[in-house]
Amino acid sequence: MKKVNILVAGVGGQGLITLSNVLAKAAVASGTKVLVAETHGLSQRGGSVEVHVRMGDIYAPLIPIGGADILVGMELIEAARFLYYLKKGGTAVLNDRVIKPAVPGVKEPARNNLIKYISSHTGKAYLIDALATAQKAGSSLAQNMVLLGSLLSTGLLEDFVSKESVIRVIRTLRNAEINEKAFELGFSKTNILRRI
Repeated sequence: MKKVNILVAGVGGQGLITLSNVLAKAAVASGTKVLVAETHGLSQRGGSVEVHVRMGDIYAPLIPIGGADILVGMELIEAARFLYYLKKGGTAVLNDRVIKPAVPGVKEPARNNLIKYISSHTGKAYLIDALATAQKAGSSLAQNMVLLGSLLSTGLLEDFVSKESVIRVIRTLRNAEINEKAFELGFSKTNILRRI
């Protein structure tokens, strides 16, 4: 059996854990073995968060350094911070957003520099404006579902999880209608997902 390692990186409050849980539950419903491990930063809201999602022929929850096939970056600073987990030639699916660090006096890196750095260290990198897309769906809080849709649209998970099983799990969430719409918009790719 094959395996796939996905590292989800962002800051607390962005819905990383919800994204990861939806993906894991959908994979189990698709008959795939899944292990998930989450790590919180100094504070849940605003602090650095990483979630390891491993599917297939796996026996431990944490992805080894350099062992992630896919990096899902909920924002660009955290995506750049956790890039060392991505294997050579790995794929990044990125929210085109920079969240200013909560630490006083820290200057945020330029968006273009972050994009250039990340794209130079990946095999493929995709950029999506998840905030604008989530707002079209009805709530800025649905950015995580936009990114989940974008991730599935790459085809990298087709051997592990079905779109239908993801939608069934999304329908169990609060604000299911908005979350499902956000997922579908992220999945559609049209004028949204662009390779960098």
